[in-house]
Amino acid sequence: MNNLVACVFVLLFLNAHSKNQWVILEWKFKGIEEGYDHLNRSKLTVDGIDLPVSDSCLQSNWGVYSLKLSRTTHTIKFINEAFYGGKWVEHTFENKFSINAVCEFDVDAKAVSKVQIEFDLNAASVSIVQFDLSGNALVETEKKATFKGKHYPMEIDWRFKNVESGYDHVSRMQVFVDDVEYGTSEQSVESMGGKFLLKIPKGMHRIRIVNQSLIAGGWQDHTIVNNYSVEAVYEKLVEVKNSLRVTLVIDLNDAETINRWDY
Repeated sequence: MNNLVACVFVLLFLNAHSKNQWVILEWKFKGIEEGYDHLNRSKLTVDGIDLPVSDSCLQSNWGVYSLKLSRTTHTIKFINEAFYGGKWVEHTFENKFSINAVCEFDVDAKAVSKVQIEFDLNAASVSIVQFDLSGNALVETEKKATFKGKHYPMEIDWRFKNVESGYDHVSRMQVFVDDVEYGTSEQSVESMGGKFLLKIPKGMHRIRIVNQSLIAGGWQDHTIVNNYSVEAVYEKLVEVKNSLRVTLVIDLNDAETINRWDY
């Protein structure tokens, strides 16, 4: 008996002082219409590194992904895919789904054992709840506002001019609707620019587009306060009633941006 107690103590000690921690990621959908309970799977990146695609399951069931993480804080990007029309497609507005099943959040692997993500198709909202090492729910980390009704395509086309050699940063665009983080583009180097297509809800909304640079492994807003020469933040109150195209030409020499909004 004494040997058994000693073994259990050693296992608990090693687990507490391990360099890695298992964190369980779970997700599911609610508000699913009859006949539309698609097979789904998820793609993940941890600190910018792509992981293998998850196993598939029905949207009404909990999907599960086990992550072995070093005991520090990590940034996780989650992209859900649905099996629709005989192929896997990202579950996004762009692909004519009612919700963007894409989110990004930080996890402190020293303190968190599980993360649950729930996509509400009726409310068009996403909730993320983290659980501590004892299984108790922590404060909800993200709750997206509800944008019901019709949505229209919005295309953002951006490029940088006069990028100095050695300063061609990896960048991306983040879009906010009424101060709610709404979508994030794929990343590309500044000299290449990029295009980002998403769907914006109908009605009067304040749209803010923020360029970010990848610096020392973290994303940083491309603003004057962060020691950039251009304030690469573009905001406009827009009545969305048809498709919208935004063109941004960011001139680093003239420290100005040409931004054109076409309705």
